[in-house]
Amino acid sequence: MSPVLPLSGLVAIAGSRRGSPWPVAPVVALVLASGGAVRVGDQRGVDASARAACPSALVVRASQFPGPPKAQLAQRTRAVVLGHPALGLPPASCLLVFPPEGGAPALGPGSSLALRLALEARLPVWVAREPRPQGPGWVPLSLAGVPGWVLHPVQSSLF
Repeated sequence: MSPVLPLSGLVAIAGSRRGSPWPVAPVVALVLASGGAVRVGDQRGVDASARAACPSALVVRASQFPGPPKAQLAQRTRAVVLGHPALGLPPASCLLVFPPEGGAPALGPGSSLALRLALEARLPVWVAREPRPQGPGWVPLSLAGVPGWVLHPVQSSLF
């Protein structure tokens, strides 16, 4: 179990449509073993790997949203990470990202949006990869033997 990420909650998973060099299935198994649930999109690649590892995953489909395909995909990504009250979806407890070969600079638009939304919402984020992502605050954390980095939101002080 991971004391540093809320894996026992509703965990959002995002990643490349081309797949990732980092294995998804053992991390999904850790989420399930921690008592968590998985929410993921309806695309190929990482989404499909997460769905295969967790047949009970809550799948958010782009076709649930109005507009042209790009708008549908963006709304889908938003719902995976932040939830969607009209669809009865609460916000995720954290986001796990599986980048393509080359890491975070090579993230596609959906994964980049998921990462940005999670950081803006102050959700903990874990990115599977080596080496360390750019920017301050990233701490090494392996999940189920998969190397990665976690970034916890900066909490403002009350005093």
